[in-house]
Amino acid sequence: MLLTVNHLLTNLFASASLISLNLVIMNRNFQSPAFHFFCSSISSSLALAIGIVLLACLSSCDTGSKGRYKFKSESMHWLQFRGPNSSGIAPADANPPIHFNPDTSLLWKTEILPGWSSPCIVEDKIFLTGFKKEDSTLHTFAVNRENGEMLWDDSVKLWWIYNLHPINSYANPTVASDGKKVFSHLPGYGLIAYETDGTKCWEFKHQPLGFTMAGASSPIVKDSVVLVNINSRGDTRIVALDCETGDSLWVLNDPLHIKSLVARASSPVLWGDLLIMHQYQNVVAYNTLTGKAEWWLATPTTGVSTPVVYGDVMYLGSWTNFGEKSGMGLNFTFDDLLRDYDRDHNQKLEQSEMPDTLMIYSRPESSGEPLSDMPLDDDRVYQAVDGNKDLAIDSLEWAAFLQMLIPYFEPHGMMALPVTGSGELSASDVLWKVSDNTPETPSPLVVGNSVFFIKNGGIITVIDRETGEVVKNERVGAPGAYLSSPMLAGNRIYTCSYNGTVSVLSGDDFSILANNKLEGKIGASPVAVDDVLYVRTDKYLYAFREQ
Repeated sequence: MLLTVNHLLTNLFASASLISLNLVIMNRNFQSPAFHFFCSSISSSLALAIGIVLLACLSSCDTGSKGRYKFKSESMHWLQFRGPNSSGIAPADANPPIHFNPDTSLLWKTEILPGWSSPCIVEDKIFLTGFKKEDSTLHTFAVNRENGEMLWDDSVKLWWIYNLHPINSYANPTVASDGKKVFSHLPGYGLIAYETDGTKCWEFKHQPLGFTMAGASSPIVKDSVVLVNINSRGDTRIVALDCETGDSLWVLNDPLHIKSLVARASSPVLWGDLLIMHQYQNVVAYNTLTGKAEWWLATPTTGVSTPVVYGDVMYLGSWTNFGEKSGMGLNFTFDDLLRDYDRDHNQKLEQSEMPDTLMIYSRPESSGEPLSDMPLDDDRVYQAVDGNKDLAIDSLEWAAFLQMLIPYFEPHGMMALPVTGSGELSASDVLWKVSDNTPETPSPLVVGNSVFFIKNGGIITVIDRETGEVVKNERVGAPGAYLSSPMLAGNRIYTCSYNGTVSVLSGDDFSILANNKLEGKIGASPVAVDDVLYVRTDKYLYAFREQ
């Protein structure tokens, strides 16, 4: 069909003795600026004739599960983690399906390497990363957006095996693009720039990570600069690299020593010339022109989720293991433990004496996943608490442990904060804060006048973004852990559970429209462009479209 259309076009151009034009129908929409320019260059009758031929030919194309996309010009791209400025909001014309599964509304599915990077889309290509355990290689690859065919795959060696939480991946960051090149951040190697055809342009290597929870910070592009958040041992900074050359243009360190760039790895968010970082125990806004911290707020948080800026207000989910009562253990004293478990009566607690039912903290809605809870007999507890390394905990070590945890006992929560602050901010600068049901990993989503978020257990919360009032709190019927961040498309909200269920909710009243079960685990965030939904699991990349 494509050859037939091109042949007809060639004959029309030749008969009119005009210009020679090569249209690639699969990648361009005939309503593009190029088509309008062409129409203005020839007689109106010839333009009409060509339009009729194109419409007739395209209308006879196969529109089944392998058919072509609409490729509307305003929704050709999804250039970074969670789309425009990490908002999670799809283009206005996006209309993905509500009901789908591996047998229904499936456009295609492609087997891919495991990893948690989300799709990055540039016109007809989807870019992802993955990790191959057999040879410890990190991969960046491109998939044909129309049919799921693998277009290219480039790999590099993970040059240092750093420790990971079992649920984490060496391929977490989402690829970013400026529409011409793509930028793949592989935390165990560095950042690599490619042409969209897979040609490697340049590399920026850095020290590997040293934190089990880190490695999820995705690069972003501002004008002609790619920004990457590096959280490595002894190499903690944000680097601005020239998109064309890879040259380092400027570096943000931590001039105020407020540990804004330490240990955790949310993605940077931009607001004008401000670069906002949510990190361990702080949220900080840096001026990208001066490198100085414009404002900062100390808050109890592990710095995992990426904030969302809407207007001049930032919505941020701060979370700690002890931030709310539902996950907090430690409902016992040291004397209680001695009385019940000190079998040899030496006034110390040996690890072997401790049961696995006493919790330091727990994730009650995701129990069953690796390391979701921390019982008192856990190796991590004794490594952290046993100061003199005698394989037992005494009263002084226990007291020091509790003292260390004091900052984490402050309530965490979803908060609204103006981005126009200056200097060190305090709790009085926070517009509102809701401490219950805060998600650990998923980022929030602004839906009209509401802030929406979802946490482990499939528990959603809807907050009036002006007042901070909770207007809805319920379960979506898809339990288990949640790593993926929600997306708004077609006035519908798409959430993904780690267990592989994609829930679809109304953007009007937040009612549940569908729960769709897929194969495998889901840690990546969904993407919607045109009328297609893309979902990455640990086994496949799926593309769904209404039949």
